[in-house]
Amino acid sequence: MKSIINRVFSRPEPQPRHSGLSSELIGSDIENYYLKIIGDCLKRMLVTADSVEVDVRRSGTGPTGLASYAAYVRLLRWDPVLTPVLLQNLPVIDARIRRMVAASVILEQTHFSGVWFQATSTTPGAPSALVGMPAELVRQPGGSCR
Repeated sequence: MKSIINRVFSRPEPQPRHSGLSSELIGSDIENYYLKIIGDCLKRMLVTADSVEVDVRRSGTGPTGLASYAAYVRLLRWDPVLTPVLLQNLPVIDARIRRMVAASVILEQTHFSGVWFQATSTTPGAPSALVGMPAELVRQPGGSCR
């Protein structure tokens, strides 16, 4: 009887102020968020999900000491129209991704290393020989370049 009375009139144990859940993001959460941003950027450039494989990995520590992440895009299928345009616009794609990352509150404590593209010779539809040569620009004397 005494133990029952003690339980009824005992003080409740204090509850911890913090729950077992954490609001911190773990590495896979950050990688998934980068993956979503990069996937959306490629989708806007009309790149279909079945023509590329995108992976995001932690690549070390950035210049400011923040965790650094890099994106890897592997071409699974070579589209003779879309793929050269995609490769020609790599700086634009990189700038768009960096802009989205800079605007993200979630990613403000990370560093984006860049996008790495890979296309192998075994990629279906890939050219087997050089498809164009670089041109040399020759300045004509007396010509105007303005």
